[in-house]
Amino acid sequence: MDIPNYTKQLIENKSDYVLTPEDIKTIQHEGIKKYIFQKLNSSKYKASAITPDYVQKVQDKIDLCVNHNSPIYITLPFGATKNPYLPTAPGIDWAEMFNLAYIREYLKPIAKAYTNGVILEYISVAVFEEKVNRISQTDTDLYDQQFQKLIEFYQQYLPQNFTLKYSRVSDHIPRDIIERQLEIKKSELRKTWDQQSTEVKEYKLLKAKRNLIYDPIDQYANDYILDSALGHDAFCSECWTLDAAPWDKKNMITLGHNYTQGWAIHVRSTYGSSVNFWSGIGVLNRQSDRIVPTVLSAQQYEGVKKNITQEKIPLRFDTALTNLRELPINQISD
Repeated sequence: MDIPNYTKQLIENKSDYVLTPEDIKTIQHEGIKKYIFQKLNSSKYKASAITPDYVQKVQDKIDLCVNHNSPIYITLPFGATKNPYLPTAPGIDWAEMFNLAYIREYLKPIAKAYTNGVILEYISVAVFEEKVNRISQTDTDLYDQQFQKLIEFYQQYLPQNFTLKYSRVSDHIPRDIIERQLEIKKSELRKTWDQQSTEVKEYKLLKAKRNLIYDPIDQYANDYILDSALGHDAFCSECWTLDAAPWDKKNMITLGHNYTQGWAIHVRSTYGSSVNFWSGIGVLNRQSDRIVPTVLSAQQYEGVKKNITQEKIPLRFDTALTNLRELPINQISD
């Protein structure tokens, strides 16, 4: 199949999931709750096993939703700013599109079998980018606006009982409260920074560098990197709220990518990758007749960009989504 037709089918796949004989047997003999858990626990989509503690939480949340005749409520918190070292920054690109297509297929079987359907809410955690990663608010706002347009575009390619939502942490908790609590927590974490092992500190600093805008020869570069690492730890501590996080209310089952650490179902970002979609660039890998949507990190992209070609795709997007006018193709030799 050629690239344009493959991509069009991938994005616009409105076909219903077809229940298998095994699905029907599970629903009839073990119940809809067991069926829903099995689909969420599918090895086809997960990047790693669900931790035992979170397995119990998922089962409890399924019970709650089904007992209340409510939709299965899925949340996906994410960074919501593009890695500044990618050529598509600061806007969304095909990585976001591939992720939506992938998660849709993951959840379609639940929407098919469970009358009350599915809600999938992407939740932006981009509330500290300017202060922590030195990414301008203008760039964060642009990503936010484009992702919202993508959500609106994609709703037409979902089953009727499958609803897409998008919100920001700052829609749930005032930004000034979040920022104040983060600063308090960062001060606490700075005092205990050196108590961590060298290995842990180096990992956190390396992770901070990936999204931080800085000049390595700047005399304050190390200060920026440390501040970024502390900012990420402060946010992940959830010091900024007294309640459950906006993506972890009683009825919400959380998905995550390579940052879950046991508090979410760890799913792949798309068929060919576990790279966080907002931190990477969407590319189609092609080898002979095999085509695989993937997400490449900035470092991975640098390694293959000489092989990348661009192809126009016959899909009608909002004109503001400039990075979707052409699709990067990585031709892999046999």
